[in-house]
Amino acid sequence: MPASASPHLGSASQSYALAVLEYMERLGMDPVDIFGQDRVDTVRQPGAGSRLSITQWQGMLQRACQHLGDPAFPIKLAATIKPRHLGMLGFLLMSCDTLGAAALTLQRYEQLLDSVNAAELAVQGDHCTLTWRPLIDHPPPEFIMLSMSLWVHHARWLAERTDLVCDIDFTFAAPALGGVQETCQTVFGGRVRFGQSLNQMTLPVTYLSLPVSQRDAHVHASLRQQAEADLQQLLGVEHGFVAHVEAIVAEQVARGSATLQEVAAVMDMAPRTLQSRLESHGLGFREVLDRVRHRQAEHHLRNPSLSLTEVAALLGFSDQSAFQHAFKRWTGASPGEYRRRLT
Repeated sequence: MPASASPHLGSASQSYALAVLEYMERLGMDPVDIFGQDRVDTVRQPGAGSRLSITQWQGMLQRACQHLGDPAFPIKLAATIKPRHLGMLGFLLMSCDTLGAAALTLQRYEQLLDSVNAAELAVQGDHCTLTWRPLIDHPPPEFIMLSMSLWVHHARWLAERTDLVCDIDFTFAAPALGGVQETCQTVFGGRVRFGQSLNQMTLPVTYLSLPVSQRDAHVHASLRQQAEADLQQLLGVEHGFVAHVEAIVAEQVARGSATLQEVAAVMDMAPRTLQSRLESHGLGFREVLDRVRHRQAEHHLRNPSLSLTEVAALLGFSDQSAFQHAFKRWTGASPGEYRRRLT
């Protein structure tokens, strides 16, 4: 999607860039000498909600890489980023019950941090994936490396487990210089591949159930309410509400059941109220559930290790026949035909 499609796309929170300035100061460098007074003032100016354009944010990361002579800088920067650099999203992640809940929270609210990629969580047998799907054309590698390494560092910190490892796939080619591959291997701990079709992290599904050490349900509920308000302000009320419902439906599908009553309970509203609000947007609950299942079905069918029966079960269908019928209604093709077209 081109950055011009919506004004928030291709932007980043200024609080995110503050970590870059502090990184340089720890090395005894003056950020003004590197980025200029105007950029430093923009990052440090008070007031929540201010954002940098993609050009400004990419320029900061690239200039830092050049000044340090270190293409691996975004990966190393991630290790220094604290919850305060992520704004409210950082503290919202800290209050989640489990790493799985934190991953779903990241999936829902990541655009409060930056609107360059969208994280997508999927469970596939004994492992799960976090995929960073681009919201703009050709996201810079610096953004990808920073986002993925940031998640690893925060997952270890949230669970107080320094031994967590994951496999990583990057879409960009392996850098020839600067020790990027070696740094990736050290940070992620698992297999690291470049030139792949997706920017994706793969980890054991058991990690999702690891408790967050500082979890607090009451704090989480309050912060999530504020995060929802901020996201609606960023994306627009209509988009925010529908996207919120879809995110909750996706969570419930992953847990095995997504009914109107269950989704309404999660959103703390009566089922009739949820249905009425959806109708005001020209939607019904069944249509929302279909859209979510359709997206997830196409995602799962790209994984050749999953049988059609397993895909049907992941989507909450009672049997493969029901899944086959629904998928053909969505796409005009059977799941098997769709999968064969991918090869």
